[in-house]
Amino acid sequence: MIEMKKNFKIIIAVALFSFSSMAFAQDAEYNLIRQSYKINNDGTIDIRYRKEIKLIRNRAITAYADKGETFILYNPAIDNLTINESYTIRPDGSRVQTPANAFIDQLPSECQDCGRYNGIRERVVVHTALEYNCIVVLDYTIRRTTQQLHEAITLTQDCPVKRYEITLDAPNLSTSNYSISNPTKSITTTLNGNTLHIVATDIEQSVIENYMPDNIYPSVHLDYESPSLSKASENDPSLGEAENIVMELFDNDKLTYATNIRDYVVDNIHTNNISPALVDYRTSTARETLISNCGTMADKTRLLAAMLSRAGFTVTGHDDENVNVVIDQQGNSIEYSFSANHKNRIRPTGAAIDEQRTIDVERDLIFNARGIGGGYSEMVIPSEAGSININPARLTSTRKAPLRVRNCNERYHYTILPPRTPKRILVKPVDISYTKKGIGSIKISIRQLDNGIIDVIRELNIDVEDGIVTPKQYKAFRQMMQDWNTYKTFTVKNSVGRAN
Repeated sequence: MIEMKKNFKIIIAVALFSFSSMAFAQDAEYNLIRQSYKINNDGTIDIRYRKEIKLIRNRAITAYADKGETFILYNPAIDNLTINESYTIRPDGSRVQTPANAFIDQLPSECQDCGRYNGIRERVVVHTALEYNCIVVLDYTIRRTTQQLHEAITLTQDCPVKRYEITLDAPNLSTSNYSISNPTKSITTTLNGNTLHIVATDIEQSVIENYMPDNIYPSVHLDYESPSLSKASENDPSLGEAENIVMELFDNDKLTYATNIRDYVVDNIHTNNISPALVDYRTSTARETLISNCGTMADKTRLLAAMLSRAGFTVTGHDDENVNVVIDQQGNSIEYSFSANHKNRIRPTGAAIDEQRTIDVERDLIFNARGIGGGYSEMVIPSEAGSININPARLTSTRKAPLRVRNCNERYHYTILPPRTPKRILVKPVDISYTKKGIGSIKISIRQLDNGIIDVIRELNIDVEDGIVTPKQYKAFRQMMQDWNTYKTFTVKNSVGRAN
């Protein structure tokens, strides 16, 4: 079964990149992207990047800052940035060097509102002599003082790439130092001694569609740590600075208490979305993050773990995104996972997502229709918390990319009693029910009983493999979502012909 799922994901990835690029207007094209990483014996890593991009349409010159400009993030505390080459090749073959005043250092927006990250810089390279069919060339090197490398490189860009090269030079390389997600036939890998060389050719541009799946594009992951690397302990002291805060957040219900602490971190600690590599993969202490009210996701997670511990909870572990906590409820010890970034519903660790998406509602609704003229009124069935959230208006008539959806099993039974006077008569009863193989089923019934009550049944089951609707399934899925949305509204007519 695992192998089938793996093959299924590969098929989707191949299908995504196999359709013709003529389906999209091509504003630019990378002739070459080259990234190389060299592990040095002195505790540094040389990171070299080269791009050669051809600008085809005006939008690539005027509308996209990442085509007319390049943004290089670096940390002067650990990085030494060198521009090797920067010029523009005009269509006639002449070369225009980028002038010295076109290199501008500024504070990245991701580092604002947090003093300890104000030293990080963004080198803006303003490319010059841009015109149709020119080629922009940029080559730079960052020498970083670090003993570890953890890179995730997405090969697909927002315009096609003719050739993408990735090289890693390091002692004692092995297959454990790299991996490729969603590989395609155009990717070749060579591991020769201490050198890894990966080449991908003719990569289609990324797809701009609503409800796109995560991580569907081919990507390369590099992981290397020096044998002499020693990591500092992640343990924090008791964090006495948080004592008054956790006391104010106290609740007799332990799950509510822990949730209150989570909400405090989410709401009050500003998030700085910077690459962990820019700070050499170090996290700030919980005390630093609490006092400054800011930090990276790893900083915030570390703070949340420390605050929960200060409140007396048993923290079993945490990563850069979640904290696992054991909570005693009615004599049972249950482990929960808390995010320091989202106020999502708390659920036990290991709980199946599909189980969380099962909804079964049966209740009375207050008649709440609005007059639409001519003695007619219209009522919209309300949406329940956690129900499927796909807007049919955002689903195009045709689609070549896969679609991500969270599988669900939803059932709603509502009874609605209209006022006795004037009598309301359901204009158009609804009775649809069908199943689409590989997608799911839908059933909607809206009818008026003899006693005047309007009886509404809505049932939806979406069960697609890996939560991915393939392009082949898309038309049927779109129709199901249109029906699910259309028949959440019904119309009644006043029997005496008066408006409601």
